[in-house]
Amino acid sequence: MSRSISKIESSSPHIDRWVVHSNEFNLPYHLDISVPSQPAPQTGYPIIYVLDGNAFFQTIHEQVRLQSKRSDKTGVHPSVVVSIGYPGDKDFNLPRRFYDFTVPSASEIPPKPNGEKWPESGGAHQFLHFIESELKPLILEKYQVDETRQTLLGHSLGGLFVLEVLFTKPQAFQGYIASSPSIWWNQCDVLTREADFASLISSLSSKIRLFLTVGSLELDHMVKDATALSERLQSLTNHSFQMNFHNAEFENHLSVVATTLSRALRFVGNRETS
Repeated sequence: MSRSISKIESSSPHIDRWVVHSNEFNLPYHLDISVPSQPAPQTGYPIIYVLDGNAFFQTIHEQVRLQSKRSDKTGVHPSVVVSIGYPGDKDFNLPRRFYDFTVPSASEIPPKPNGEKWPESGGAHQFLHFIESELKPLILEKYQVDETRQTLLGHSLGGLFVLEVLFTKPQAFQGYIASSPSIWWNQCDVLTREADFASLISSLSSKIRLFLTVGSLELDHMVKDATALSERLQSLTNHSFQMNFHNAEFENHLSVVATTLSRALRFVGNRETS
């Protein structure tokens, strides 16, 4: 099946807007893609792929645009920001994101605390295949980008997906930003993939970096899960894998994104080992 893609009107000369119908799902994704005003380096721009783009694209695009004007001072480099969003004007498309960001379950998912069922889940493998086989080739075809400097950023369930990719296919990106990841989902099922991560990073041919964060005012289990994971992953750091954990004081589940963004971008954008 050939890729279905159409460009739509944008209000900014530095932001392209596309609608892509995924071959994996036969469903549309809305892409907002910001391109730096600075000339591309010889190797191309770094790339930041942003999940839940409807909610987070503007914040991340503006921070990258402003701070990259003085990269020597900020540590944030001019980058192409690729927002992966959904049709409509809602910040979070709950049915689509639940499906895209979660892996299939071997057993029935326990209901919500109020007894209601969760939205359909289990499409993460297909979503990653869409990113790898359809979205990345599109970006490479149309923009000057550096395939060796790709970052994946996600928050909450998006942060869970970031960890899923890190634990199963770490070579897919060189930078990972997992903000308040929903480690709790499906009885912490993601941690079963963590068990194999040490063997995967031992054979990596390129360096990868993980920035993991949570807000101190989030639910207790969110803070405890992220803190415990950071301690385990810190023990694995070597020349191929570096990680940084930040418990953002006085921040909640949504405020943590903007508060920690600069720190995250500086860390994943630093190509030197620490």
